Amino acid sequence: LAYCRHLSTVRTHLSALVNHSIVPPDRPCEASGGLSKEVWSKYQKDCKNYKELELLRLVYYGGVQHEIRKEVWPFLLGHYKFAMSKKDMSQIDAKINERYQQVMREWKACEVIVKQREKEMQSAIFAKLSSGSSIDSHVLRLAHRDSTLSNEVKRLSAI
Repeated sequence: LAYCRHLSTVRTHLSALVNHSIVPPDRPCEASGGLSKEVWSKYQKDCKNYKELELLRLVYYGGVQHEIRKEVWPFLLGHYKFAMSKKDMSQIDAKINERYQQVMREWKACEVIVKQREKEMQSAIFAKLSSGSSIDSHVLRLAHRDSTLSNEVKRLSAI
């Protein structure tokens, strides 16, 4: 019974996702077959004869053929715009790749700082334990110093 109630709830929520502004599946042609490899290759050869709404309608009602999903999804997700040239697509890819590399450099710099501080804290605790003295004040100083990490991260990301 709980399963049936759950399905009813899911069905209700999914019905709210239906986009009623898209043309019905049988106009101007039947769309239950989805976006096929043939239609996609025709679109790529002559972008001007196909409208974005028609391609989206085919995808909406019938999905995307498995062989072309890798090519189509960047358009569906808005990474590329329909009717973009190969040159424009490669420029977008280069910009995204450069941004990704920049973010990775920033995170790796932060990771080095964090690992170094962890090593220092561990070695300080070990040294204090070995000497038999109280570690409370020293650990508190190291913990306070670690709270300044966010300032260093901001400084590094500005570089």
